[in-house]
Amino acid sequence: MIYDPNNELTDAELSKLDEKEFFEYLDSKANHLKQFTRPLEGYHTKRFAGISAAIEGRELTNEELESARKIGKDNFIARMERETEAARKLGGDPKYRDEGIKNIKTNRTQWFD
Repeated sequence: MIYDPNNELTDAELSKLDEKEFFEYLDSKANHLKQFTRPLEGYHTKRFAGISAAIEGRELTNEELESARKIGKDNFIARMERETEAARKLGGDPKYRDEGIKNIKTNRTQWFD
């Protein structure tokens, strides 16, 4: 059974499915929903690790915190690479292509003349 986002099964219809069809339906729904998510970045991975440790009734170790930081940093770098590639495909930043723009202020101190 394949998930159709325009025609989802009701709870009654889901309860009538056998185990194999039910899990096949859930897997296809999960694959459909994956396209609308993005991996967690640093702040959220550290927060998730801290909350998980608190629920388990223990303190967050330094190794777990470093692991969460690394995962968050890797996810951030991957997202930035995808966004850079998408911007490059669209022609790059328009402020660098438009000859009418003369002074590009990149430093905050340049904003005030």
